[in-house]
Amino acid sequence: MTVQKNAYVVLDTETSGWSKLVFDFGWTTIDKRGNVLGQADLNFLDVVATEKPYFWNKVAGYARRQRKGIHKVTSFAVGQRLFNMHIAHLKAQGYRVIVCAYNAAFDVRALGGTAKRMKTGDKFMRHSVELLDIWGNWAISAPKTYTAPRTASGRFLSTSAENVYRFETQQPDFVEAHTAYEDTRIEAQILQRILKRKKRVKVVKHPRDFDTHSWEKLEIQEAV
Repeated sequence: MTVQKNAYVVLDTETSGWSKLVFDFGWTTIDKRGNVLGQADLNFLDVVATEKPYFWNKVAGYARRQRKGIHKVTSFAVGQRLFNMHIAHLKAQGYRVIVCAYNAAFDVRALGGTAKRMKTGDKFMRHSVELLDIWGNWAISAPKTYTAPRTASGRFLSTSAENVYRFETQQPDFVEAHTAYEDTRIEAQILQRILKRKKRVKVVKHPRDFDTHSWEKLEIQEAV
């Protein structure tokens, strides 16, 4: 039996303030060694026209970035098509595709909800993939030496992507961009740290399979 290589598609979204429509979408796809297999940095003008983004003050900056690198301003339908073409390409190359996000349940729901609102289909993902929640898996394998600022309640250490990345890379002054593509770059590095610990990671087949009970005691420590 042929052993498939894993392709980890680390995605992130930024959403509007009310309906959680995705207006900023990016991904960084890596193999287990961290080699980049694909990436995208997309903003959706039709979503911005439909509902005001949560980080409204950043919209002008997105437009300026279009002149640089891989950033594209397009429509949600085109972004959906590009993502699914990327998944199809990986599968055609024989990869086992695992879609990952720091808060996977949220991002998957937001993409699905936006697809319905923008009338691009009932499902955002057109191919069968596996799903991995980066935060939940990091929490299980987190070093006992982990340190970070306290959450607002003061009861727990913050486990936001920014604070986890600061700890894992020993960069205490790092500031998260809170733009989708840039955030996938740090989240992919966090995922690499998890994989290097060689502990079993939790992967599911469907968003509803995220077992809320298994994360129950950990979720109260999350600060996103």
